[in-house]
Amino acid sequence: MDSLLADESVTRLPMFHTRGPYVSTSRQWLNFFGCLLTIPIYCLFATCSSFPCTLDLLLSIIACEYNRWSIQARRSHFYKSQSLPSSAGDPEKNTNTPTRTAPDCMAVVVGYREDSELFSRALESYRDADGCKFLLIGVDGDNVPDRDMVAVFGRVYPENSAVIHIDEPLADIAMRTYGKLAAADDGDSEIWNEMTIAHCCRLARESLRDHDIVLGQPGGITRLCVYEPHLHKRGIMFTSFIFSIVISDILGIEFLWSSDSDSIVFPDSLRQTISVIAADPNAGGASSGLIVHNTNHSIWTRFGRAVYWYELYLARCPPTLSGTHDCQTGPSAVIRVAALPGILYRWYAQTILGTRMIVNEDRHLTTCLLMRGWTIKYAADTLAATETPPTFTGWIMQQVRWARATHIETFQQPRLYTINNPIFFWSALKREIGPLVVAASVFFYLFTGRAVAYFSIYDVLYRIICTTLYNWIRNPDRGPRHSWAWVLPTLIFCTIPMPAIQIWGLLTVLDGGWGTAMRAGVESSKRHEFWTRWYNMGFLVLWMGVVGATTCRLVANLAGWSQTGLYQALVFGAILPSLASFWALVVKG
Repeated sequence: MDSLLADESVTRLPMFHTRGPYVSTSRQWLNFFGCLLTIPIYCLFATCSSFPCTLDLLLSIIACEYNRWSIQARRSHFYKSQSLPSSAGDPEKNTNTPTRTAPDCMAVVVGYREDSELFSRALESYRDADGCKFLLIGVDGDNVPDRDMVAVFGRVYPENSAVIHIDEPLADIAMRTYGKLAAADDGDSEIWNEMTIAHCCRLARESLRDHDIVLGQPGGITRLCVYEPHLHKRGIMFTSFIFSIVISDILGIEFLWSSDSDSIVFPDSLRQTISVIAADPNAGGASSGLIVHNTNHSIWTRFGRAVYWYELYLARCPPTLSGTHDCQTGPSAVIRVAALPGILYRWYAQTILGTRMIVNEDRHLTTCLLMRGWTIKYAADTLAATETPPTFTGWIMQQVRWARATHIETFQQPRLYTINNPIFFWSALKREIGPLVVAASVFFYLFTGRAVAYFSIYDVLYRIICTTLYNWIRNPDRGPRHSWAWVLPTLIFCTIPMPAIQIWGLLTVLDGGWGTAMRAGVESSKRHEFWTRWYNMGFLVLWMGVVGATTCRLVANLAGWSQTGLYQALVFGAILPSLASFWALVVKG
């Protein structure tokens, strides 16, 4: 403990106090009243228009175009500020041609028992990644299957590379250190946080020195793999971020690219994303758009590819009207290194009602940055490639996990809405209320036979047509082949389960399970027990019964069936979809 307290001088480094701008109290009150005003406006927007779905789409398109314009403006401003004559020192060449460069960065890729071929492809993609000065791989686990990932790293990068084994996860050391500091001192938790991170950084420096790793010199190490005993993804991310802080300090790197072991980058992914925030000192992070690289694996990955093309691009843009974004996606996030020390321990130690959270790592990292005054940008015109689950059950469990993270980050920090534009709250309100309203409308019609709100098939049709046309014209992802043919199946695949997913995610918000299994052979051979499958998918079985019964009631009402015929339709409409989905999702898995 004395040695930790002796390190306090280290914690006073400016990097621990780097944060975004403070929001004045008057501005916070103004934002608060703006949020209150947003609620009745949203209700009027949803109930008083004959075409609410189409109107919502138009607002999303405006947000997308504004975001595209703003990121291009930031890039242009940055490149102008960084332009140098390409013929410096040679008066015979044209000195008016600028040389445009964005800052170099280091990349962090973390994973656990990843498929060897996919992991190799992911690592290979960084060879051609423009601006990647240093690559750090974090492997969660040190058993034989985990060391396969280390071996893949060695095969892909046999030169200028090194491997470090950590005997104890730095996240465990951080928790223990923080606990000791809190027990020994009645001081400020901010100081405990700084001292904890400084202690972990010192251990990382000592580890680099003990392994004789030379950085920043000709012939020095430019690729490093760190592996430690199995904890979880947030644990290996913590260790990787600690090493990143240290390495970035040594190499003078300002930005960090963070990704997963199943994600592939394109040559311009890193630089294009970094250039969005490089000229904005208030921007703490950014993320790029995503496409799916395993489209041809199964019919479900084809649906996933179409969902990313049809829904994701438009869905992610509305918060950007507020000047920031609410989520950096895990496969394609950029973070300003100076912003990490001040948030890293709180990010790792997140609890909800006394329960440790380990799976909503990307959304909570964004929340922590926003709470420190940083803004988050979305480089919608830049792409990276990720993997989507190859089975329907895998897709549903992934969506449930994302829904839980969304609910947590939406409600955990109410102050977040007072330090951001009310449009930020509008986006969160629409995201949370929309699926619940749909579910309530379905149940209301099922039990009463009456619609709870105005509904127009033309409204839905206009939205589908306009969404498809806009994606064809403006989406940087050119979409699946014959993308028009995937629109209706995609809507069925994505839209029907979504209300149930959101409700189940809210009811099980404290569930810490990852949901989807790792892809390495050892993990994929494990079979879930029946009750585990029922817990994971039973809610969808029940929901399909509700949807089936509601559909039958609609048909019965339109056909003018008798009361007896109506009851028979409801029974069969509920039982048949439930049995089919029970067999497919629970029994077969």
